[in-house]
Amino acid sequence: MDVLRYAAFTADPAGGNPAGVVLDATGAGDAEMQQVAAQVGYSETAFLVPAGEGRGGGRRFTVRYFSPKAEVPFCGHATIASAVAYAERHGPGVLHLDTRAGLVEVATSVPADGTTTATLTSVAPRTVPLSAGDLAALLAALRWSPDDLDAT
Repeated sequence: MDVLRYAAFTADPAGGNPAGVVLDATGAGDAEMQQVAAQVGYSETAFLVPAGEGRGGGRRFTVRYFSPKAEVPFCGHATIASAVAYAERHGPGVLHLDTRAGLVEVATSVPADGTTTATLTSVAPRTVPLSAGDLAALLAALRWSPDDLDAT
């Protein structure tokens, strides 16, 4: 498995937000992806599995994200890093990424300065009401009181 290491949101490899990227994780199981993410040690590593053509052109992938400890449904900086890594190897364009959080489209381009950039359209946010018990537990963990919250 070829693991790439990228820093998203920067042109300086010493800055930004690091992410592991595996551009072809075909055949990798959950345990292997989890083990690789733990070895990489970044907050997230993205594992892409080619899934053919995307709607309206572009490439389509199934993407899974693993932290060193567990799978997460979506990770923005690992998505950007994955799209840039793919574009640097296969050329810019649109990627259609099927994530556990939903479909994410990422457009990559290479402006005149030669730096590959990526812009994503994220899944719609989802909210659910917070139970009184969960709110009390969160406030206690943060050492806050209900008066510390802004109702707006």
